[in-house]
Amino acid sequence: MYSVTQKERLYECSGAVSFTVYADFNCPFCYALNERLFAMNLEHQVDFRMIQQTPDVHSGPITLELLGELMAEVAEVRYRTPSTEINVPMFRPSSAAASALVYTISRDDLTEAVQLRRRIYRALWVEGQDISKPDTLASLLLELDIELPPSGIQSNHELIAWQSEWVNNSEFNRNLPVVISERGETLIGYPLEPELGAFLESGSLVSDTVACGLWEKQKQQRILVLDNDVQSLRMIIEQMHDVQIEVVDDFIGLIDHALNLGMPDLVIVNTELVENIKASDWWRNWTNSDLDPAIPIIHMPANNTIEAEVAAFEMGAADIITKPLHPKLLRAHLNTYLQARRSQLQINSISNVDVLTSIYNRREFDARLLSEWGRGARSGHSLALLMIDVDKFREFNSTHGHLRGDECLVTVAQLLGHRILRCGDLMARYGSEVFVALLPEVDVNGALKVAQKCQQAIAGAKIPHSTSPIAPYVTVSIGVAAMLPIYEKSCTLIIEQAEIALYQANKEGRNRICAFDNGTPDNAAPR
Repeated sequence: MYSVTQKERLYECSGAVSFTVYADFNCPFCYALNERLFAMNLEHQVDFRMIQQTPDVHSGPITLELLGELMAEVAEVRYRTPSTEINVPMFRPSSAAASALVYTISRDDLTEAVQLRRRIYRALWVEGQDISKPDTLASLLLELDIELPPSGIQSNHELIAWQSEWVNNSEFNRNLPVVISERGETLIGYPLEPELGAFLESGSLVSDTVACGLWEKQKQQRILVLDNDVQSLRMIIEQMHDVQIEVVDDFIGLIDHALNLGMPDLVIVNTELVENIKASDWWRNWTNSDLDPAIPIIHMPANNTIEAEVAAFEMGAADIITKPLHPKLLRAHLNTYLQARRSQLQINSISNVDVLTSIYNRREFDARLLSEWGRGARSGHSLALLMIDVDKFREFNSTHGHLRGDECLVTVAQLLGHRILRCGDLMARYGSEVFVALLPEVDVNGALKVAQKCQQAIAGAKIPHSTSPIAPYVTVSIGVAAMLPIYEKSCTLIIEQAEIALYQANKEGRNRICAFDNGTPDNAAPR
């Protein structure tokens, strides 16, 4: 793509790592990668090889299936790289003309090609323009004051070669984007933001564990829509572009989506698709969401009659929006409910945090345990629980005073919290000096590893405990339980097992880990 002189000039930066990238304008993850390169001022260190992931795609009337696919991809981009501005386009256009144009410009001026590539990406993924249209590409050239060479769009033999390289490489497995560093290390797909940043800075891969430890997801509000009217969906997406829109087209899909992907902040339903549901509390009954703050359900009746509106309210509707949808009125309606939902969750978050240690309290633990129990029963995944007791804490209070005791608990909570890295895990204060860690999709072996890290962290802090008969510093005993949740059983079963294991650890001298197994705690040596 570049002449030797251009490449030499491209990589003159001291210590800079250069990359080869296979990407497509049609791929939102490739767009996010390009934005990341721009933010890190690395655009000119990349040999971009534009390919077509789906060469036969073309602009046309959007289908419900394609709309759902685009929304899912955009939602994943927002999850993995919250800083990237991105919207859902109403089509997936061919990228052939855009790729050929950028290739042609790059033959004469690399800087202009870099500018044009970013402008085309943003035209599609931010502004929703159809980049397959010649008029769109011509307007972008005019905007950037870039002129086509007199010979026009040049031969694309190199584009064909890149397409062949990408298709025939079994390691790539037709995934995008593909980033290859000058060290020969390959990153396939779009990872979390910290991992991508580390790779672009060093040219070396970073493990997912490290990335998750560095990254906290920025929560975006979610609207779950049950509808099969593409025009209505398009209006909702266009007006609520700063919110994650998720679409299903039948009642079972609506319930499954909420149960498997988490409760949304707002639900919009086409009344025709739920007309057989009579109970006003159907949402809570079907989703088992009694512990979740009330989620507003907005109905879109099939007709604008008084009878239809009354029927919607009798089904538990918080509000009604009628078709045809008015853009400003729609946005005002939905934003009102989203703001109320935010306020309610903020109030709940305050009430769910332990005042002393600033980690979650018993109330939040109970709610999350019930939720994860149900999720584990549906998915067939194990659920693990650690019950962590500060050894001889009463003696600590008696010797060092209650103020020092409070300081000790705060330190212990912080140390334990830093050992719970995954986004879905929960650390909470269960009682006075007892903490619990809830670990979804973790078996007993995985839970024991986490318990060992927690125990080592407390011991390593060496908080003085002069009257402890166990050690001259604060230690903890941990009971471990893990099981497959069962609908017919109460979620308190796993608490009982963890308590039995903790009792065994205390009985055997404390400062140790015991795991419950088939009714008999298995001992783990003190650490």
